Amino acid sequence: MNARLAHVQSAIEPLTGDARAIARSVMYASLFDYPLTLAQLRQTLIESAQTPTEILRTYAANPDLRAVVACRDGFYFPADRPGLPAERRDREVRSRAFLARHRRLLTLICALPFVRLVALSGSIAHQNLEGSGDLDLFIVVRGRHVWSVAVTTIVLARLLRLRRTLCANFVLSDRHLAIANGDLFAASQVIHLKPLVGEDLLRQLVAANPFVQRYYPNFTPAMARHGGYHVPTMPAAIKRVVEWGLALPGAMAEVVCRTAYRHYLRRQMATWQSPDQVRLDDECLKLHTRSHRRTTLERFDSVVRRTIGA
Repeated sequence: MNARLAHVQSAIEPLTGDARAIARSVMYASLFDYPLTLAQLRQTLIESAQTPTEILRTYAANPDLRAVVACRDGFYFPADRPGLPAERRDREVRSRAFLARHRRLLTLICALPFVRLVALSGSIAHQNLEGSGDLDLFIVVRGRHVWSVAVTTIVLARLLRLRRTLCANFVLSDRHLAIANGDLFAASQVIHLKPLVGEDLLRQLVAANPFVQRYYPNFTPAMARHGGYHVPTMPAAIKRVVEWGLALPGAMAEVVCRTAYRHYLRRQMATWQSPDQVRLDDECLKLHTRSHRRTTLERFDSVVRRTIGA
């Protein structure tokens, strides 16, 4: 934090109410070097349901808020980080090129039998890719096909020489959509998913996790657009016929993949940095072995206390 901003903040009272909600939302996004448009700020307001008009009114009427949150070129960002809008534009260009390079892999994964939802997650979902980045995916499958789909995505990535890039580390069954650890970090991950296929499943996912609406009352699944990025999709009727034909071999493959891959993963437990964020259930495979959940929430609490008061 620069000396000027530190001096300004020492002279103001802690922010409260609507102004505090705006500042907290901007500060949370800034942890990922991401400035927000007005529409994005409205969508990601933490525990506040202000409209765009109300946000603008609150911002204009509160000099203490303007001292810590700047607005320029249509973006809201911390006042001590003026370079974020330009950085966002650079990262968007990088992200679009990244997605174009991996279009074939995404198309194949979306076409896999028993796959109902494939969504971009992490930094690529924001088009906020830093450096080479990862292809983070959140996948929902039909019934008990979690493990066989996970293994198939790994095989496809290996065949295309993209194993180090693909991170399909959260695969759920559509029969078990509830997510553990219903905190701000998890809610933020859900609202920023960008579905490539299966937008209807995103609505079900949000409904199955009411903590998402508690943290983000303005969010609706209709807001989860993928920025114009599309992949070819198989007609639903054809996919269901294929799945019907694969019902028995698919069930057998699931048992084999679950047994073998689970055994392999358990042998890797000693290398996991966040074993509490790993789930190896029949209907949920969550491999956040190096989760940023705790450090992100700690950083957020620290920046809020330092910037806008306890």
